[in-house]
This record gives sequence, structure tokens and C-alpha cells, in this order.
Amino acid sequence: MNRESDSETPPDKLGSRIRARIGGLAPSLVRVLEFIDVNRLDAMTKSAAELGAMIGTSDASVIRAVKALGFDGFNDLKRELAATFGHGHSAADNMSRTLTGIGGAHDAAIDRVLEDHGAAFEALTSPATRAQMSAAVKLLTSARRVGVFGLGPSSYLARYFALQLTRSGRPAHVFDGSGSPLPDQLLGMQDVDVVVMLAYGRPYKEATACIAEARRLRKRILLVTDFDEKGLASHATTVVTVHRGQAGRVALHGATFVCLEAITLALASRNKDRSITTLERLNELRKSVGKAP
Repeated sequence: MNRESDSETPPDKLGSRIRARIGGLAPSLVRVLEFIDVNRLDAMTKSAAELGAMIGTSDASVIRAVKALGFDGFNDLKRELAATFGHGHSAADNMSRTLTGIGGAHDAAIDRVLEDHGAAFEALTSPATRAQMSAAVKLLTSARRVGVFGLGPSSYLARYFALQLTRSGRPAHVFDGSGSPLPDQLLGMQDVDVVVMLAYGRPYKEATACIAEARRLRKRILLVTDFDEKGLASHATTVVTVHRGQAGRVALHGATFVCLEAITLALASRNKDRSITTLERLNELRKSVGKAP
């Protein structure tokens, strides 16, 4: 998750090109270009025919208008839009770049996700990452109680991981508040031994606040990230690098989920009696409230 915003707004080259050439064009082409200028995400993600239907004209008119701007064709315009729209790192920027790359075909979207997950899982099973995961298990083995940090989509992974840790006999505290709820949650950090951070991209305020409190209390930090060159990683005791798809595209969380499940099971195997005893107690508690095992 990357909260960092761009410090500079890139020049609007497409808007300047449209304003420079629109004066000498036929009204039908002007209408197409004015629509594209206002609806750039649609222009990036839809075909010429789909765009023409939205405007009330033909795909041929869309292509003529695009060529009148000096582009070789509609795909050339899409590449320009991808380069200028979404210079930032917001979810909308990442989605725009992703959809531009796959077009409008749903099969292409499915292929992209499967290919990216395949690459992420291949990296996850590499000797380097396996060694990182083993180091993470050793770090967590000595922890009586674990803190787990994650925001946005990662907050769901953090809660799941914390639940699985608790069920295996290792109680966990979750830090998943964005903004004002987080400080109250961080008060609970004094009770944990290791803080697991699911934090991606460059440092953002919630992540740096969590690390600052962990360092103040001299807690060990396990960082699960896709950006380990600097920043947050420099403060971590142990780092596990997990790929989340292509940089600048929609983040995929499957590999992170698998990594956390592998760590959870490995921890359970390090203390089988505690894990089984805790689950047996869970079953007894379920029966007491009428829940089946």
C-alpha cells in the first residue's frame, strides 16, 4: 500500500494537442475528441467501437479523430494516455494502467492475473525467499504474543493471520486503523513481542508510526513487503519479500496469503502440543455456544 502522492503534476500533453488541432476539424471529430479529453479512462479501457457507441458515432469516426491528432491509430492514443494518466500510485492510477494493458477482453484479464500469480509463486519458492520465510518462523517461534499491522486490503490479511496465530496458541493483536484509530491500537504494542508488518511501497505515515512505536519499545519487527531496498526494511529485524504482480499495476495478494499460511503452519509444527491443545479448547468453546466444530 502506497500513500505517497506525487509532488509534481505532469504536463497535460494530450489536452494541449487537442486544443492546438481542434480548430480546423469537422464538428463530428471535435465531438469525439472533446469526449475523449473528458473521459480518458474510458478511452484507455474501451475499444474504438465501444467508445463510438458511448459518443453516438462510429468506430471509424473515432479512429479518424484520433489520427487527426497525429496518432498512428487508436492503440497509439491508448499508449499516450497510459503514459500521462496515472503517473501517481493511487488505486485508481494502478487500475488504469492495468486495464490499459489488458484491453476490454475478460479472458485477457484472467490470463494476466494467473500469469502474475505464477511469477509471484515462483519467486516465493526461490531459495532466497524460502530462507527469508524460515528466518521469519525462527523469529516468531520465541514470541509469546504477536502484533500484526496491515491497512486497506492488507488489513484483512492481517486479521486472518492474527486469527490463525491465535488458534495455534499464539495470541495476536491487530493494528489496522487508518488515521485516528491507530494510536489507540498502538497502545497495545507494549504487550507483544514481535510486530509483523504487511507494508508495501515507500514509507507512509501509519507504517512509520507503527515502526517508531515498535522501536521505542524495542520490539522486533518482521516486515512482509515488495519493496525491501530501503525505507521500512532498514528498520526491520527480518524481511520477507513477496511479489504482488507488476509494479504500478493492481496489487495481487495471493502470494502474501500463501506466505502467511506457510508461516502459520510452520509455527504450529514447532509447538504441536500447544497448537492442538488450543484447537481442542476452541472446539469446547464452540460447543458451549451451540457451534459445531
